[in-house]
Amino acid sequence: MASFFRLMRFVLVCGLLCGSVVGQQSVSPAPAASGDAGSAPDKGQSLGELARKMRKDHTAEAQMSQEDAKDLFRSVDKIVAFASEDSGFPKRSIVKRRLVSSVEVEQYTRDQEAKEEYAQRFARSEMTMKKFGFLPREFNLREFVVKANGKEIAAYYDDETKMISLLNWIPKDRQAPILAHELTHALQDQNYDLKAWLKAGQAASQPAESRSSEADVDDDSAGARRAVVEGQAQIVFIDYLLAPMGRTLQNTPGLIYQMEEPAVKAVADSQLLHDAPMILREMGTFPYREGLIFEGELLEKGGKKMAFSGAFARPPRNTHEVLQPTAYINSEKLPSVSIPDVQQILSDNYAAYDSGGIGELDVRALLKTYGNRKAADILAAGWQGGAYVAYRRTAKTATDALTTADLALLYVSRWKSSQSAERFAHVYATAIAQRYHNATPQAVASCAGAKCPASAVQILTEEGPVIVEQWADNTVLVSESFDQVTAGKLVDAVRQGNAEARADNLCHDELGMRLYDLPEFSAFQAQIGERVLRELESTTK
Repeated sequence: MASFFRLMRFVLVCGLLCGSVVGQQSVSPAPAASGDAGSAPDKGQSLGELARKMRKDHTAEAQMSQEDAKDLFRSVDKIVAFASEDSGFPKRSIVKRRLVSSVEVEQYTRDQEAKEEYAQRFARSEMTMKKFGFLPREFNLREFVVKANGKEIAAYYDDETKMISLLNWIPKDRQAPILAHELTHALQDQNYDLKAWLKAGQAASQPAESRSSEADVDDDSAGARRAVVEGQAQIVFIDYLLAPMGRTLQNTPGLIYQMEEPAVKAVADSQLLHDAPMILREMGTFPYREGLIFEGELLEKGGKKMAFSGAFARPPRNTHEVLQPTAYINSEKLPSVSIPDVQQILSDNYAAYDSGGIGELDVRALLKTYGNRKAADILAAGWQGGAYVAYRRTAKTATDALTTADLALLYVSRWKSSQSAERFAHVYATAIAQRYHNATPQAVASCAGAKCPASAVQILTEEGPVIVEQWADNTVLVSESFDQVTAGKLVDAVRQGNAEARADNLCHDELGMRLYDLPEFSAFQAQIGERVLRELESTTK
């Protein structure tokens, strides 16, 4: 059972993130096939060969008999009861269920990928990611994730129809572990209305003029809430696998960390991630890996109440609180990092194009891309806040095809210590040579006094000057593609700016988390989750 499950897990993970249900008509159980292709071992073939064979032609396998389908449907109630007891979430209604075919699942994938509004909504964010260097300049994000995706994505719980969809080509006894995971989503939904709860974390992503005056602009919990949803489901998933041995994550301290290393190594070694930019790797694994570790820490420190109902009542506010659970547990309050309204300085030469936060997970991805990967986690943990505004040169209209040369950046980050600020400024400055075709260091005018930075670097590129300054209050200020005089005025405005006169931010969410706007990325992420969970399951055996 374990070997087959590890091979097939990738078609079962998408869960909540995949969106709406596959079609509307229920599917009758298929007639039994003439043989049981799933019972005989495939001798002489490696696991990789078996995996490729099953993924290429699962339709040739025996479909579930009507009796097996009935048994599987009945097992849903038993697994819901397990998930309810394990999570503490009461079962409030019967979970609707149905059997789906691979054809329907594949059609659902195509339907989701056809929704052009997702790509249009993401266009600004993708261009900003390229300007920052998160993505290569010529990288086609959507094309990459579409090619990386498998044809099959998931059997899943849908929070709109309140229905669990089961696969009709996988034997019933091999679906139980994933049902424990997916039915946890059903219980979350019954108790907290997942769709509304996730949207509640998107308030900071609204245009500035649309936000409530009481809104916390530094709260970017939309992405962090996803980690709660998936992390909890993984706790139940692992507890279900441990149940025959009388164990749980709660009564086996440290088990998560014993499982983490092989799981991470498996993900890093996969071809899927080998070709992906670091930002895709980090955002893809975040809900599964960091969500599990976050929930495990809450489970250890405060028991099931803190880990399950407590995380819904008080969700983490950003990726920092997920990556640093102690910050969440202690209700750490970081000072706001904002950028003032500088439009008067820019006059009519620039218009606000995009803005938001650069969170701890974004910083970690940047450090792993251009710095020492082994030291990235430690340095990123010194993050204390970050915000940016990207401006478009008005010589190009909003409808013109833009390149990174048409954008200029103003980025402010805050750090826990002068050492971490210095190290980040150094990594950012040295990365310029990798991000631009031409990068020539320039002399920086000498400066002394309280109004001068502790250190400064200026580099001339084909898209204009890049200035990186470290200040005594542990902030790092970056100006990219503004001329030197304008950059100086912008830095002065940030240093002296009125916090109430914020820039006209289009949104304030963490930049990398916007990848979740793409349905194709959700499917890409599901395959990453498969590899993480496959190793987690292997470790429990």
